[in-house]
Amino acid sequence: MTNAPNKVDGFHKLSTLWRIDYEVEALEPLLTRAAYEEAKEEVADLLGKTLPKPELDAVPLLIEGRAVITGNTVKGVFRHIISAQLTEAGKIVCVQDVKKREGVNAEDLGRRGMCGPDDPCEVCKWFGTAGRQGALYFSMLWSKGGMEEVLAAEPIPMVALGEDTKALEAEKGKGKFALLAPVKKGTVFSGWITGDNLSEVIIGAIKEVQDMSEKGFLKLGGYKTRGFGSVKITIKSIEKYRAAPLELEQKYEGDELSTFLKKCQEEYHRFLSGK
Repeated sequence: MTNAPNKVDGFHKLSTLWRIDYEVEALEPLLTRAAYEEAKEEVADLLGKTLPKPELDAVPLLIEGRAVITGNTVKGVFRHIISAQLTEAGKIVCVQDVKKREGVNAEDLGRRGMCGPDDPCEVCKWFGTAGRQGALYFSMLWSKGGMEEVLAAEPIPMVALGEDTKALEAEKGKGKFALLAPVKKGTVFSGWITGDNLSEVIIGAIKEVQDMSEKGFLKLGGYKTRGFGSVKITIKSIEKYRAAPLELEQKYEGDELSTFLKKCQEEYHRFLSGK
């Protein structure tokens, strides 16, 4: 029998599988954007209010009667925060072309150009590149209550949006208003992060984002500079599985979870400091 080649494109050794269950609580009204126009009518009907204009300008993303935050949204925020933190610590991190303004050199930002699949930076190992999946997968976050429970009772007026917004003329003809119907403060979403072969450094970076969220520094959704989107993350449990055969090795909850997360965060801090 001949031995398998050392490297097979698209495959790698799978030692451990991880699942991180967590919740996200809205500390401010939260607004993810719906993907279809009819959602505005549906939300207006739920509000049961007489609106001062024909329709709402922005309503939450709704799937199967619940408010949803996409995994892509969460992944993007995590990637942005961790990339910025690693850059500040002097680590080599790329900048994605889609995030780079025209005419800006990546090196001027303290970064390198966008990674290819065969030469990923540390962040791309975790979050992936074009043509290469990263170690982490982010599920959609689903509100624990139905839309009737989580929708803010009153639409919120917003001033001076873009010219393409069908906004309401202000009294005396000066300025324009839009009406936003966000998810209310206190709404809780749940979801999970899965990953393969995760190190304590990666888990520590996730814990770091949780700590930032507790101070109000993590925002999701739209209108983040206008009083929307602050959220708090709470990691509820972590499961570690042996991959072959699939078998639960350890489940971290309660005090054991706190101890494990503290250890992982210390490893992440050592990584940042180069120790």
